Parts: sequence; structure tokens; C-alpha cells
Amino acid sequence: MTSPLQGEDRRFKSAPAHHSRRRRKAMGQHFLVDENIADCIVAAAEITSGERILEVGPGRGVLTERLMPLGKLVAVEKDRWLAAVLRQRFDGELLLIEGDALEVELPAADVIVANLPYAISSPLLFRLFDVEWERAVLMFQEEFARRLVASPGSKAYGRLSVMAQHHVACRKLFRVSRTSFLPQPRVHSLVVRLERRAPDYEVRDFTIFERVVATLFQHRRKTVRNALRLEFPDATIEQLPHLQERGEVLTPTQMAGLADLLSV
Repeated sequence: MTSPLQGEDRRFKSAPAHHSRRRRKAMGQHFLVDENIADCIVAAAEITSGERILEVGPGRGVLTERLMPLGKLVAVEKDRWLAAVLRQRFDGELLLIEGDALEVELPAADVIVANLPYAISSPLLFRLFDVEWERAVLMFQEEFARRLVASPGSKAYGRLSVMAQHHVACRKLFRVSRTSFLPQPRVHSLVVRLERRAPDYEVRDFTIFERVVATLFQHRRKTVRNALRLEFPDATIEQLPHLQERGEVLTPTQMAGLADLLSV
């Protein structure tokens, strides 16, 4: 059996035919190769000795090699060839879960550090919200990250902003050029830091809250009155607040208030 480490670069520059550049792009894999950026990402995580670390999609291992000495690292890698490479590179010392992060059981952690695949950024992020952790330093496609951290009234503010900020406080850190990756993506990336925290509001019925948020942004140019009438035709809309405003300017707290009144 040919070792996955064989080739002109014994680690990653060459790959078997079944792991071609076209296939890597199809899987949304853009490997970070800029070591200065990797250093900045790990530093931003502010990891203290012995903390539990989760890395999703270690790829080439540029972050992995920096994370391993800092704490108890668990990495999740879907790609079988990359998993084999990582096992050989780290001499079996890396605790590696081979499987799809959207499907496998993810361990609790103190901190998550990852360059998430662009193609599954949204479902994977919300999957992570089901796991216990305190903070995360994650890299996303720039447009996605700006939506994640957006404030009410801004162009980027939307359903993603509200639902993500229900679970975490979001802060953008720094931009990463597309030239920092191999193969290069078409767009730049942005590193964000997420802090787990409870929202400053309570939600009586989370399903209705989700419906309200989805409706207000699906009809973001309509007033709150007209948007909610479409989704809640039998509700007493006229007694609700913010009826003349557009949903895109409401805070998550205000949307939660609407949802609670609709769930009575």
C-alpha cells in the first residue's frame, strides 16, 4: 500500500488521483498555508494549559500542530486521505475522529478553533451550538462572517445574525486574503471570535421565535404588520409593538418580545 506521505512534498503537495484539486474544491476544502495567519488564529483563542480543544476540519494540520502542545486536542476530519496523513504526521498522538462533523458525536470543549468548510458553514455552526463549549475562533467566508456579526439596520443583518447571536456574542477579528489558502478560494475570509452566553431575553416558545425571525427577514422590506400577517393570519396583530417598522431594524430582544406576544 502506498503511503499517503509519498510524493514531492511528503505531507501534502501531492495527492492520489482520488484526492485531486477538483475534488478538494468540490468538498469546500481550501487549506490554510499562511503560518503567520495560523499563529494569529491560535493566539486569538487565548488557550490556557490543559484546556479541552476541538478542531473541526484540520486539513493539512497547520493549526493542529500549534494546538496540540497547548491542551487536550480532539480533531474531526471527514476526508479519509487527510485523516491518514494526519495520523502519520503526528505519530498517532493526535486524538482524531474520522467522520462528518455534521453527523458524528462531537465532544464537549473549552475552546473550538477551526477553518470551517465554506460549503457547510451555516449548518455546521448551528451544529456546534448543540455542543458544550465556552469560546470559539472560527474562520469563514468573508460575506458569511459579516452577516454573522451584523447589527440591526445594517445591510448584512439577517436571520443568520439573529439566530447566531441568540447563542453567542460575535466579534470579528481580522481579514484573511484568499492568497493564504491552497487551492485559493474566490473570496477572502474573516476570522471571528464567539463567546457562549445566554441572551438578554427569554423566549416562551422557541419555534415561534424562529418563525417570527424567518418571516421578518423573508419580507424585510415590508412593515412588521404586513410581514406577520402573512405568517400569522389568525393572530391579533394590531396590538403588537413595532408595527410600522421594518423587521430588519429590530433587535433580537424586540423580535423575541413579538414572538412571546404571539405565543400567548
